[in-house]
Amino acid sequence: MNTEERYIYSNRAVAFLDVLGFQNKLQSFEEEAVDFHNVMKEEGELSETEEDDEQLGPYYYSKSATEFIETFNYAISKLDTEKFSYYLFSDNICITAKNINSNGEKSLIELLLVISELYFEFVQKGYFLRGGIDYGLFIDQSSIALGVPLATAYKIESSLAVFPRIILSNDFVKQLEIYPSEDEKVFSSVLENSLIKNSCEFQYLNIFNHIFKIEQKEEFFEIFKKNISDNLLLSAQKEHIFVKYKWLADEFNDFIEKYTGRLAFLDENYEATDEHIDNVKKMKISYGH
Repeated sequence: MNTEERYIYSNRAVAFLDVLGFQNKLQSFEEEAVDFHNVMKEEGELSETEEDDEQLGPYYYSKSATEFIETFNYAISKLDTEKFSYYLFSDNICITAKNINSNGEKSLIELLLVISELYFEFVQKGYFLRGGIDYGLFIDQSSIALGVPLATAYKIESSLAVFPRIILSNDFVKQLEIYPSEDEKVFSSVLENSLIKNSCEFQYLNIFNHIFKIEQKEEFFEIFKKNISDNLLLSAQKEHIFVKYKWLADEFNDFIEKYTGRLAFLDENYEATDEHIDNVKKMKISYGH
């Protein structure tokens, strides 16, 4: 009897995301954990078990690392595990989505919406994402993620995305065109038609489109403005970093133009008053040396 386990390829959309600037945070996480251990030890608050655990060793804790993990867990917890799988390793996140099921649900659009939400959750903690999404045959099991789409998504993230954006491969875009969303009638003007942007040969996710899922809309713009502006200021003497956030500031300003000029008035769930429009217009980011 052949007991060899079979690993089956299935069609998947695969997103590979990188948290920008995270490598610089790892050292601070470790230093925070060491400081926590030393303080707790000096104050005699570490139990004997925590101090001398034979398997885990000394007890270290970083609040910042915990917040980072909880940010990921909070956003990812909304995924339907019947349709999505996810992996978190260091500063990289991999999310896979199955193809359209027999009921015609649009898991590909849902994947883009989840990534937009994940992006916003990280922005609130001062982090920005960059990544790629591809589509194709993929082995996707509890401890196995293997296939061309992951390699392609990684290549897109590391070589092509450049800025804090998530680029969509041609194969992924083709799938979006093949399977129109079941929510098309509701969101065709607002949520979907402004969900993807084009720049020369690239198509990428419009992460600001998440505004249509947010109740506190002005707060949404304020959060983005503050964190983009902070990163522009911090990178003012580092051109290779500054240009990334300059690009994002331009994207932000461009979206405000489109939002206040047309998109806000297409949102059936929100009344865009003159005061709201004026307040959002004032959120544009100014930058320069």
